[in-house]
Amino acid sequence: MNALQQWDCCPEFIDIGDANGAIRLLKCDDLYAVRGTVSKHKLKDVKVRLTGDGISILRGTPSSQLSSDVELLPVYAVSKDSTPAVVTERIFLRLEEETTVESIRNDIEALDFHIDDIPAYAPHCAWLEPASGRVDEALSKLEMLRALPRVAHAEPQLLRARGWKGDT
Repeated sequence: MNALQQWDCCPEFIDIGDANGAIRLLKCDDLYAVRGTVSKHKLKDVKVRLTGDGISILRGTPSSQLSSDVELLPVYAVSKDSTPAVVTERIFLRLEEETTVESIRNDIEALDFHIDDIPAYAPHCAWLEPASGRVDEALSKLEMLRALPRVAHAEPQLLRARGWKGDT
């Protein structure tokens, strides 16, 4: 499966939050993101750069002629006029406070995720990545992660352009 097919397989929406305050992010059909160097002929399409992450959000739809050194990522937003967010393959998992990530490692690995990082100050939280490294696979298994025992919260990493106080 090529990068464009993977991008096409990303869901049309993602629900973020919980029953007390969930929001729905919709996949932007007129924006896409790339991690890597943007080709010179695509520079005019750059809407915003997330410089610390090496990601650019571009207007339009991705070409089937992508360079092999560029990773294609989906862009989501609450509405057409809201700030777009790039979704990566990383998933943040938070368990009930008294449960450690290590105690459900086998359940996580059975879903073909590996534990990328467990913060020392929060042994009930972890950053996960799918073994395939594919964002579409991470998103397609989000509900399965949420259904694991003692999971309090699971959501994809969302990257947005930095906003400064006073920006409108």
